[in-house]
Amino acid sequence: MSETRKEPALALGVDIGGTAIKAAIVNTGGDLLERFQAVSPRSTDDLREFVYSALKQAKKPLIGIGIGCKGIIDCESSRVNRLPGDLHFLEGSSLQELIGSELPLRSDNDARAALVAEVLWGSARNRRNVVLLTLGTGVGGAVMVDGVILHGAAGIAGHFGHMTIDPQGGALCMCGNHGCLETRFSSRAIEADYFAHLHRAASTTLVLGSKGEVPSSEAIFNAAARGDESARCVLDRALEYLAAAVVSLLHIFDPEVLIVGGNIATAGEQLLAPLRAQVGDRSRRMLGREVPIVLQTAVGYGGVLGAAGLVFLHEKLLRI
Repeated sequence: MSETRKEPALALGVDIGGTAIKAAIVNTGGDLLERFQAVSPRSTDDLREFVYSALKQAKKPLIGIGIGCKGIIDCESSRVNRLPGDLHFLEGSSLQELIGSELPLRSDNDARAALVAEVLWGSARNRRNVVLLTLGTGVGGAVMVDGVILHGAAGIAGHFGHMTIDPQGGALCMCGNHGCLETRFSSRAIEADYFAHLHRAASTTLVLGSKGEVPSSEAIFNAAARGDESARCVLDRALEYLAAAVVSLLHIFDPEVLIVGGNIATAGEQLLAPLRAQVGDRSRRMLGREVPIVLQTAVGYGGVLGAAGLVFLHEKLLRI
């Protein structure tokens, strides 16, 4: 890590998620100086307004804007090549042109941005081989091999949620494939499975909301901890699929550490303890060691930190 200025440089990091958009003024030490959050934008005007509002509140000059966004991002042009789902309106747009700021802008997939944060300031510091999994509404990921964060030929590298994990009769995924990991382990998958138990009138402690809302994955984890039989069944089954995927990733990439982030990771040891046990049993013989499975350092703001890190790396103020 090298610093070329007397005062730490500052950048605006932005993380565009499916349910929320977050931003912060970040320095080269990885400190979140000012934080901003809003409901995920539903139009280009909403996104532009959020970013400019954050820029206006910056108390010192910034050297650039970094943006982490779900989907397939062309890092050189900041063009969003493909983005299915709630943020589809961004597809085909250049984030640089859309924001329209005079500040330099760097961008990447949100999971890669989160990995940048872990490499610069978190659990992947001084590591050269790392896998990161983001477990939320869907499943994302990123990987660093021999000190290089992989993008692939079309920028798709690390989309681990679309690994085929259930080829025999697996559910249709948003990507067009059947039996993807995120159809079996994601907040959507967990919530849908619990709803099936409710629909069958199985033994449950949670009920639908007043407007028919399905219990959240967080509520299902909490219910399982309290002894809810259906919640425990749902999570045990989902974890089997996640463990199988993680074992495959360990055998493919041979990482020094596997980092878990995303809103499901807030379950902490309730998620990690059984995952470590299953993965260790199924990978120890080949690998000859236990690969640490740890939580993302900056839970909730890892994508924001990493987005700012993209700016610092490009300006050569920091290095991997």
